[in-house]
Amino acid sequence: MKLGIDFGSTYSTLAHFDHVTNNVETITMGEGLPASIPSVVSITKKSRQVTCGNGAQNLIGRRSVRIFEAFKMLLTETDAEMLSRRGYDGEYTPREITRLYLESLLKTALQRQGEERMEEVVVCVPEIWGKRVNTLDGRMILRDLLRREMDIPVDHVQVVTEPEAASAYFVYHYERETGENFNGHLLLIDYGGGTLDITLTEVFSDGHGGVEIGYREGGGAGENHPGERGVSTIGSAGIAYMQSVLLQALREAGLLGEGEAPDYASPDFVSAVRDLEIQFKSVERMKDIEDHFGIYGSYQWMLQILDEEPEEFCVVEYDDGEEVPVYYHHLWLAYQQTIAGVLAAQVGEINEKVRKHINADPCDPAAGLNNDFKIALVGGFGSFYLVKQQIAEIYNLDANAAVDFRTKNITTKQRELAISLGAALLAEGKIVLQKTARYSIGLCTRNSDKQVTGLYYGIRYHQNIEPGRPYYLLNEPDLEDKEENRVTWAALYGNIESFVIEFTERLDHGGLMDVKAEIRERLRQLPNYGFWNLGFSMDESDVISFHITPSPIPGLPDQREEIVIPLDSYSRMFDLTAVREVTV
Repeated sequence: MKLGIDFGSTYSTLAHFDHVTNNVETITMGEGLPASIPSVVSITKKSRQVTCGNGAQNLIGRRSVRIFEAFKMLLTETDAEMLSRRGYDGEYTPREITRLYLESLLKTALQRQGEERMEEVVVCVPEIWGKRVNTLDGRMILRDLLRREMDIPVDHVQVVTEPEAASAYFVYHYERETGENFNGHLLLIDYGGGTLDITLTEVFSDGHGGVEIGYREGGGAGENHPGERGVSTIGSAGIAYMQSVLLQALREAGLLGEGEAPDYASPDFVSAVRDLEIQFKSVERMKDIEDHFGIYGSYQWMLQILDEEPEEFCVVEYDDGEEVPVYYHHLWLAYQQTIAGVLAAQVGEINEKVRKHINADPCDPAAGLNNDFKIALVGGFGSFYLVKQQIAEIYNLDANAAVDFRTKNITTKQRELAISLGAALLAEGKIVLQKTARYSIGLCTRNSDKQVTGLYYGIRYHQNIEPGRPYYLLNEPDLEDKEENRVTWAALYGNIESFVIEFTERLDHGGLMDVKAEIRERLRQLPNYGFWNLGFSMDESDVISFHITPSPIPGLPDQREEIVIPLDSYSRMFDLTAVREVTV
């Protein structure tokens, strides 16, 4: 079976390519159940019975079970206080809960489809995970969970970004709907439960069914924020927003002090957030939100609602059944505090980069005249009215709709399923992704005083790469990769103390990551003799390996073999809280 997985912070979706219908289809966990599977795991306190998905969600609020949510966003989290507040401990870590959840999903998918084993699995992660050193391990963790715990061969597991997968689906949908090829740029604004990902991809269609997608720019927000006003915020998207709405309501009702943080893992809080979520997923209530905020005509003028008489949006239960009213101004204030500023800043930042690629202002309707630049909103939170309105005003989407093709034939009713459907297309091989490095990684040289004197990157930011191929440190970055152009190192043992990483195109700047003392054992196999060339490779899931290759001595035979050391876990190898900025 070839499976695409949108592993979401609040909901996950599975999809495959159906050869009978010749189309991508979602896989549900049971008859009559929706395609969206709650990213929830419950464990009974006494018997430790594990339930995942819809069954676990139905147990929210019961005091006899432990409920685990947002484990994707906490997968790389190291803040012990934040993890404890969310109900995790040494036994039930986010990694262990993720393993239980994915294992349940994959087993059920095989049973539902009458298959025996997984042939290919493509699982999606936030684009923002490739932009922060403290989240780089997320890809490795997911790859290894599928490979080791679920016995899927490593070369049949691919971890890709959510916007890349969504791009695959939108292009596939566009070409099926219009009968035309799409060649151009696609800007994906992906708002889910935990992250905001904004990605520019470039699409190449050969006119014969072959489609290749290349990553060009990316940004967004998704890091967790511990200790903010006493509140530990998960991500910068849907989860953070719903929790913020509830906090506004609890404080106005006098059930929570202004600087007081709730027990996020308590049945009361989890159940109240669940009540809110049900309201936000209701078509009728979403129409109410649109009608209420829409009367003000402009996103910028909605502040007027704070001067009106408070109007109730819904009521949630808290603290043994006490009813807490949630007003529309709670929805507005929470949006301002958690979403509006982040969205405006991140969209503004990516737009500066997009201009250089499309040679036009992406916010100008004229950018859509040639039908080679598209904008698409993705993800469940991307369907929220305030998000849609803010995006519409930033990009002036209603200014000249008759001749503006930026959103024509690209936005579908399946925007919430686009990531999983695209992942299924990638698993089936219908669409191919160019492999593009999200960051640079290399080594540094030092003088006798241990001062950094040079930075040498093997893999470089935005470089198109061949998975598994080593890219060596070169004397000059623009030189061809030949033996005479490679940096030669001698007596490696004990001298590789730091690696360097950079998330921009700069080659004179980076973050110095010192190797942890307990990990230096892995580097003891480095030789203390001879001359060597050093390089890095990246696999399909962006997991890096360090290559040590003999540098030949003219006229002498060489019996030395290449050494390859996987850098599978950044957090185990490096102290990520002590990354030092260096410039040479």
